[in-house]
Amino acid sequence: MQQKKIIIAGGVVLLLALLVGGYYLFSAKAPQSLEEVTQEEEQQEEVVIPTISPEDLGLIFVARADKKAVKFTITKIDGIESVDYEISYLANGDIPRGAIGRIEVKPNDKKIETNYIDLGTCSSGRCKYDEGMELVKLLLKIVKSDGKSYSTEQSLDL
Repeated sequence: MQQKKIIIAGGVVLLLALLVGGYYLFSAKAPQSLEEVTQEEEQQEEVVIPTISPEDLGLIFVARADKKAVKFTITKIDGIESVDYEISYLANGDIPRGAIGRIEVKPNDKKIETNYIDLGTCSSGRCKYDEGMELVKLLLKIVKSDGKSYSTEQSLDL
């Protein structure tokens, strides 16, 4: 008799577990379609960063005399916490090339200035410079100490 009660109790517990599991499975939100997921991602990516003019930053973007390297300087750095930069250009054969980097501004800095950034590939002190560049673009993302971000762009004819 005792064994019969245990079997009945086990059956009831199993039945309840199946009912709860089935309810959870069928009442859960239906998965989103690929189109809905893509639309949500696009909406998230459409964050517009306000622009700031190169003049407001005191931005100077120059090429080295041999036109195989570029550098930039920002002279008006009040309130700037960091600068992310992207240098891009097309080499012979319309091959997209470039460089990226980040500069953290220190409290005593009076200006931000990069070293010359080679337009090519360097390894172990030997450089192979790209050829056929006519235009180099500089894109900056400025993060201010108040947490706000700004962007600016400047181009340089070689």
